[in-house]
Amino acid sequence: MDYQNILTLGKETRVLSSIQQLLEWDQETYMPKGGSDFRSEQLELISSKIHREKTSEPFKIALSKLIDLESGEIKNPSLDDRKKAALREWRRDFLQNIKLPNDFVKECAKTTSQAVHIWIKARNENNFSLFAPHLEKIIALMRKKADLLGFEAHPYDPLIDLYEPGITTENLISLFSTLKPLLKELAIKYANEPNPNHSFIQGNFNEKDQLEFNHFILEKMGMDFSFSRLDHSAHPFCLGIHPHDVRITTTTSTSDLMVSLGAILHEGGHALYELGLPVEELGSPLSEYTSIGIHESQSRLWETFIGLSFPFWQFALPHLQKKFPELGGITLPTFYKGINHVHPSFIRIHADEVTYVLHIILRFEIELEFITGKLSVYDLPDLWNAKMKEYLGIVPQTDSEGCLQDIHWATGLFGYFPTYALGTIYAGQIFDSIHHTFPNWKERIAAGDPLFIKQFLFENIYRFGRQYSPAELIKKMSGQDISPIPYMNYLKEKFISSN
Repeated sequence: MDYQNILTLGKETRVLSSIQQLLEWDQETYMPKGGSDFRSEQLELISSKIHREKTSEPFKIALSKLIDLESGEIKNPSLDDRKKAALREWRRDFLQNIKLPNDFVKECAKTTSQAVHIWIKARNENNFSLFAPHLEKIIALMRKKADLLGFEAHPYDPLIDLYEPGITTENLISLFSTLKPLLKELAIKYANEPNPNHSFIQGNFNEKDQLEFNHFILEKMGMDFSFSRLDHSAHPFCLGIHPHDVRITTTTSTSDLMVSLGAILHEGGHALYELGLPVEELGSPLSEYTSIGIHESQSRLWETFIGLSFPFWQFALPHLQKKFPELGGITLPTFYKGINHVHPSFIRIHADEVTYVLHIILRFEIELEFITGKLSVYDLPDLWNAKMKEYLGIVPQTDSEGCLQDIHWATGLFGYFPTYALGTIYAGQIFDSIHHTFPNWKERIAAGDPLFIKQFLFENIYRFGRQYSPAELIKKMSGQDISPIPYMNYLKEKFISSN
C-alpha cells in the first residue's frame, strides 16, 4: 500500500510533466510567434508546479516510509529488486530537487523560455550581441545551480550528473583525451584527401517526398504511428509524452537529402526507446529512460552504425531511387562512399561520424570555462573559432554557423552536450554486442529486416527504465565497463582498414 501511494503521487507529477512537454512541443512546431511571451508564463507556472509536487511534504512522507532519506536504506526488504531500484532513484531525484528553491526553478524557466526566442532571432540575423546578455544570465544561473546542488571535485560535476548519473568531469576528460587523438588524426587525414563524389545528394529534392520516405524508414525500424507522430521543426527533436504518445520532429533540406535522412534515423532511435519504456510502471523511475547518454546511444546507433552501413543501403537505396528517380543512375558503392565522406563542417548536426564527437568535445571544453568563470560570454565567438581551427581546420564565417548554431545553451542545458559523445561511445559498445550476438546481422539488415535490433534493444535497454545506472546497464549488456575502444575500433575498421 505504501509503494502504491508513492506511485500515485509519482504519476500525478508525470502527468504534469507531460503537459509541460506538450507546451514545449507546440512551441517548436505550431505555436504562432506572437504567443512566445504567454508561453513563457505558462512554462514558468507549470515548471514551478512540477517542482513543488516533487518536493512536497506528502511526497517526502510517502517516500520516507519506504526508504531512509539520509542513508538510502530500504525500510521494507521484502520489496523486489525493481521496486528497490525505483525507490533509490526517487530518493536521488528528491534530494536533488529540494536543493533547488522553487523561485530559482521559476526564474530558470522564465529566463530560458525568453532566451530561446532571442536566440532564434540572433541566429537568423547573425547577431551574437543580441543573445549575449541572455546567455550571460543563463550561465550565472547555471553556476548558481551547481552551487545549490553541491560538489566536491568540480563545479561541472553536479550539472553533468543531472543528465548522466555517476559520470564526473574527470571521467569525461579521461574518455575524451583517449578519443581525441584518433578523431583529429582521421579529420586531418580526410581533410587532405579528395572527397568521393557526393553531389548526387545535393540536388533539389521535394520536401513532401522526403517526409514520405521518412515515414517509410520509421516503419521499417518498427515505429507504431498509432502511438507516435512526425512533424516539422527548425531543430529536429523527439519528446516522449507517454509510452503511448511520442512526438517526433524532423527537418528537411531541398539541397541535401542526407540532412532529413540522418535526422529521421536519429530521432527515430529516440522515439523507439520512449515507446519501449514500461507503461505499466508509469509514474515510477522504472518508466523513465536511464540517462540522456543512453538515450543518445539509441539515436546514434540507428543514425550512424546502422543508417550509414553498407547493408542498410543495400536494402534502402532501391526504395530511395524509386521515390527520387533522379538518383536512379547511382550505384550502391558510389552512394555508400558518398554518404560516408569525411569532411570537416561547421554545423554539428550535419557533421560526419568521424568529426561529430570533436564538435562535442569543443562545446564541453567551452562549458568548463564558462562554469569555472574563466571565459566571458563576449569572448565566446573568438574562442569558438579558435577551437574550430585547431580541431577541424576550419573557421566559421558567421556566428550563425558557429557559436549560435545550437539551441541548448538558450534552454539552460549545461552539462548536456557531453551526453552526445557518451551516447556515441555507448552506441559503439551496443553495436559491438549486436555484432557478436547476431553474426548474420549484415544479411538481415540487407534483407530489410532490422526489427531484431529493436527487439535486442528492448531486451537489453528499454524494459529496464532506470533500474540500472548507465555504467551498470552497459556492463550488464556488454560485459565491459564504459570504454571508447569499441567505437575507436569501429572507426579504424571503417575509415582506415577499408581504405
